[in-house]
Amino acid sequence: MTDNISSISQHFRDYEQPFIQQVLDWMKQADDDYRLVLTRFLNPREQYILQTLINRQSELQSYLYGGVAGAESQRAIIAPEVFDIKLEDFGIALLTVQYPQKFATLHHATILGTLMHLGISRDVVGDILFDAEETSWQIIVDKKMVAYIQQTVTKIGRVAANLKELPLNEALPVLTNWQEQFTLMSSLRLDVVISSIFQLSRSDTKTLIESGQVHVNWMVAQKTNMDVAVGDLISVRKHGRAQIKSLDGRSKKDKLKAIVNVVQR
Repeated sequence: MTDNISSISQHFRDYEQPFIQQVLDWMKQADDDYRLVLTRFLNPREQYILQTLINRQSELQSYLYGGVAGAESQRAIIAPEVFDIKLEDFGIALLTVQYPQKFATLHHATILGTLMHLGISRDVVGDILFDAEETSWQIIVDKKMVAYIQQTVTKIGRVAANLKELPLNEALPVLTNWQEQFTLMSSLRLDVVISSIFQLSRSDTKTLIESGQVHVNWMVAQKTNMDVAVGDLISVRKHGRAQIKSLDGRSKKDKLKAIVNVVQR
């Protein structure tokens, strides 16, 4: 088993190796102690890595749940195959934001920023849900953090607010505000991709990357010339998020033809 996992870990990027080691530690705990191990909230890339590693052996199983169907952030349970896993084992709670909707407007970034500013770790917060009008907001969190978050959060930005716990079956459906666009790019270098999608100069893109304002798969991008793959999630501060959905050959001028999901800010 160890040899199989060691060989597959070589196919992941260098900056992902610490997380791979974390997964191996979780697997060892589940196997040695014959118990379930509950992880923090994982982003989709981490979920993929975890499941890839666990699928390389037969003694353990992984289960993912984010509190609502289609959640981007999900917690994982790693456990021996014979264990009967229930939804309550994931330790997830749902908070709804109560605020004066007629007089104030909230945004995803403001809600998340408020939580982070108060010292609440990102990995205990799951998806932030909203309705089509972006007036109703809900936050999926680690159940152990509910009391602390309720006591600590009295404002979202400058808006007075309080958080009420609801049963998970009252969660809003996951809505995506991705817009699909066709983009031509000369290569899959990170700086080229960002420049092409967000119509920025290469020098501006270089500055954004070098100042730590670009994330790839939720990790700070280290190099302008790193290669981006289909499915990678790119986040550029104050500009938006993008994900290459597919590649469809090259144009007559030898440009890559890409279909990209984009959220502009």
